[in-house]
Parts: sequence; structure tokens; C-alpha cells
Amino acid sequence: MLLETERLVLRPLKDIDASELYRLHTDPLVVRLTTCGLAMTRAQSDERLLLYLREWREFGFGFFMVYEKQDNGSLCFCGRCGLRDFNGNSPELGYCFFELSSGRGLATEAARKVICDAAARLGLEKLVALVRPANLASQRVMDKLGFTYLHIMNHRNAAYRYYERDLAPLTVMQNSFPLFQRRAF
Repeated sequence: MLLETERLVLRPLKDIDASELYRLHTDPLVVRLTTCGLAMTRAQSDERLLLYLREWREFGFGFFMVYEKQDNGSLCFCGRCGLRDFNGNSPELGYCFFELSSGRGLATEAARKVICDAAARLGLEKLVALVRPANLASQRVMDKLGFTYLHIMNHRNAAYRYYERDLAPLTVMQNSFPLFQRRAF
């Protein structure tokens, strides 16, 4: 399954993505905003990949590798975006992008496509998202995506802003989130 936007191509993570994912997990911006300033080891990154792959098998959703389309027709890996199990409740929307790819709306664009897929293919009715209080850029993305901030919560020994998004209106408001395109990868 492949999701595509004007600027991006998203494909489900594969076991061959370990090195690229580790490179992303050790990007300075990702480390600063997602892991309290402590870079993941290669073993930790590989464990995370195994978790993401298991979630694809068990739930039919997970993280996508996100590639930015280049003028010459090639694709450049720029981040990951997708859904993960959140304590057995509503799936959590998450993403992280390389510092060089940030600030250009790529996270919003990728997340919109993932949200559309969650509503159309999976029939999900609600998503949640967790954002570190210092991550103002991701808070703006949540606003753009129609998430509602509810409260601060502690998760994995860190404070997060907890957001929710009702997906039921997407079945009525298809114009707000254009339908995704699928292609084999």
C-alpha cells in the first residue's frame, strides 16, 4: 500500500528500513523534541522498528516512511508518520521529520494523508496525539489538523499535551481531506 500527496510518497515501514530509521532517530531535532535530548542507540531504534512492524501485523496500521518527491523524479527520505497503538485505546498519530525537512508543512501534509487513510480504509472514529509542551511547531500542526487539546498527561515518564480528533465528520466532509491514492510499492 502506498499513500501519495502532491509532494510526498508514504509507504509502510519494512525491516530493511532499520538504518534509515536509526538515522532519523538520531537527528538533532528529533532527539531534542522526542527523546528528552537523549539519542536512541541503534539497538533501541531497531527495537522501535520491531514494535512498529508488529503493530502493522496486529492492527493493520502503523508508521509510514515518508519520502519527498524531487524535481528529478527521485524520492528523498524525510521522516516517518503514522499511527501506533495507544494503551489499547484509540490509535495515536505520530510523526518525526529530519531537521532539514522541518518547517515546510511536510508533517501536516503527511499527517493529513494518514488521517484520511485512518477514516477511509480503517473506519477509525477517533485519533489521539501526544506533543511535548516545548514543541510549539507540532502544537500548530495539531491545530491545523483539527485536533483538540484536552490536558497535560504523563506518559513514559515525560509530560505531554494530550489531543484528540474525532474522525466521524470525515465521512461527511471528504472535501476537507482529499481521498488518498494507493499504489503498489
